[in-house]
Amino acid sequence: MKKVLALILACMLLVGCMSFASAEGEKVKLVVWSFTNELQTMIEKYYLPNHPELEIQFQIYPTDGHAYQDKVDGLLGSNATSEEAPDIFTLEAAFVKHYVEMDWTGDLKDIGFTDEELSVAFPVMAQIGQNSAGVQKGLSWQSTPGALMYRASLAEKYLGVKTPEEMQEKVKDWDTFLETAEALKTASEGACKMVVGSGDIWNAYQYQRSAGWVVDGKLNIDDELLDFEELCKTLEQDDLTHKGGAWSEVWFAGMRGEIETLCYFLPTWGLHYTLKPHCAEGWNDKLSDEDNLAALGENIGTYGDWRMVDGPVAYSWGGTWMGINAAKAATADDAKKAAMHDLIYFFTLNDEFLTQYAADSGDFVGSAKAVETILANGGTPNPFLGGQDHYAIFASAAALANGSLMSEYDADINDLWDKFVTTPYTKGEKDLDACLADFKEQVAATITTITVE
Repeated sequence: MKKVLALILACMLLVGCMSFASAEGEKVKLVVWSFTNELQTMIEKYYLPNHPELEIQFQIYPTDGHAYQDKVDGLLGSNATSEEAPDIFTLEAAFVKHYVEMDWTGDLKDIGFTDEELSVAFPVMAQIGQNSAGVQKGLSWQSTPGALMYRASLAEKYLGVKTPEEMQEKVKDWDTFLETAEALKTASEGACKMVVGSGDIWNAYQYQRSAGWVVDGKLNIDDELLDFEELCKTLEQDDLTHKGGAWSEVWFAGMRGEIETLCYFLPTWGLHYTLKPHCAEGWNDKLSDEDNLAALGENIGTYGDWRMVDGPVAYSWGGTWMGINAAKAATADDAKKAAMHDLIYFFTLNDEFLTQYAADSGDFVGSAKAVETILANGGTPNPFLGGQDHYAIFASAAALANGSLMSEYDADINDLWDKFVTTPYTKGEKDLDACLADFKEQVAATITTITVE
């Protein structure tokens, strides 16, 4: 999930109130937990001004060192009805599937959500917020589809590509992607690389799987993952990358144009909060584009040189879901249930709010209906992308990405796959069979609740 605002180690905010007063006229109190102040800021700006009868106690814990998960586990697992326990809490992509499988995370229908309301959410985000029985336990105000971002000037210089349509033909599938990487190496005499590192393609590639890591309680190694390893090995050994990792200095150097890197696979938040802030030295993400460009003068780096295409596969990366405390929902009166429903509905499914929020932030929202409204109203031409409408491209990926591939074990298994398969195999340290044997052994030792054969 994107972390666009600074983490606050512990903060308690008591704010004014909403129109869900009880029969006695008392304010309805909601305890809301999160791991950044993003939701808090949204509530203060968009919600509370129109709902002065609600009292919100907002508590923020960082995800560093599992502090947030430890707090959630500590109260919801043992004292879920206590006054300090959250009524509503947010869930990051890294651990959302873990919590939607827990009994203490409630069914959203228990606070009044209907099938009709839920139907407008993008399927990929709704699927991720469901447990294995299909119960909807979380909704996200954002959808995080991914696309392929590329440098237009480098594509034209080395590949003769002048339009996004021409570029999409160069990356329409992984075989073509590899052919283009080889052509780029030849044309640039090795100076320009297709991606910073082979790991850059993981988040996209894994969405080609026909099934996730766990099927019927057993570890599943999809055949697509074996193809992934062959592609990574070729990228690594044929010197088609800068051999750097995501979030490293070389990764950001490619965004600034200090080294020549043609492509990045990034989701919605990656465009706004990763690529753009690193397009030029001195970019201030607290300022508008206009103010930044004025301050930077001629030193705007790669601003305006980026374009977007679908790439080889539709995928999603990240997100933040809102869930409820099952125990508190079960004991809540009608006024409190209505308040819980309205708060979550407003931020995740309310068409009017989401279209306004998209206009204000550029963020890609989680309601397919709201996205249809935004596109019908002319979309969002983006000068960073040379005037391309990023909403139209992301909408295509959001409609196609398959959220059912995610499981509660993904974070652990993904790490083990990278450590015991991708790294040693692509570097030529072990053959694939030996890597797979090591991987299975580690999964069996780490996750005892699934069968490894």
